[in-house]
Amino acid sequence: MAQSQDKSGKKRQKLKEKYRLVVIEDDTLKEVKSTKFTLFGLIASLITAVLLISGLTFSLISFTPMRHIVPGYADINNNKVYVELTEKIETLEKDLNAQKVYTDGFKKFLNPSGVDLNNIDSTKAKLGNLSNKSLNNYTISNHLSLEHYYFCSPLKGEVSSGFDVGRSHYGVDIVAPENTPILNMLDGVVINSDWSDKTGNTISVQHSNNIISIFKHNSVLLKKTGDYVKKGEAIAIIGNTGELTSGPHVHIELWKDGIAINPTDYINFD
Repeated sequence: MAQSQDKSGKKRQKLKEKYRLVVIEDDTLKEVKSTKFTLFGLIASLITAVLLISGLTFSLISFTPMRHIVPGYADINNNKVYVELTEKIETLEKDLNAQKVYTDGFKKFLNPSGVDLNNIDSTKAKLGNLSNKSLNNYTISNHLSLEHYYFCSPLKGEVSSGFDVGRSHYGVDIVAPENTPILNMLDGVVINSDWSDKTGNTISVQHSNNIISIFKHNSVLLKKTGDYVKKGEAIAIIGNTGELTSGPHVHIELWKDGIAINPTDYINFD
């Protein structure tokens, strides 16, 4: 025990012993510079220097652009960007798949002549400029082509605003109780199921023989673009969404060959 304390004391004493570091000129052996130090002071100085260098290195890596040169750090830092890009790619893939289903639906339900949905707005404008005689001819022609169809009534309710081409109201507004489901008129494919600032939640269904049905201001859309829907299947819930609405209702449009048809001519809402 005494020997162990002796050794420990000698080590402490050695750490406190003073040494001199002398720099001598080689040719003349003249002393240029000298300094005194202890082993304890030397060790403390080395530890302090290591801590300072480590702290400076950490600060440079953490708070300056130098962090990007550290292997692995850049990968972690860019992970958020990678995730965002991956999500965008997945969204694009879903859109492409929906477009494929949409195209396949057209092949199944459209006749060879097809219909250009992009021209619906211009068709509306042209329709507003038609003479009464021409409009009657369109109405008679479409009436003959639709009279053999049996349309499922989308819902039961009160017609609050009727079909009126003169004021660019190409459908009918039906008022019904809250949470009333909107039913699909005929078998078809959903070609649009999205939000619009003016018409709120809007869903459009492409049927055979170039017939399109459109439902606006819904609170909830139950089907997405590309879905195949059967006649009588719920596709939305009545609502009050969009800017062009003054209360809970659904605006229903019926189009044939790009021409607006009065839904009340073929559908009983009572």
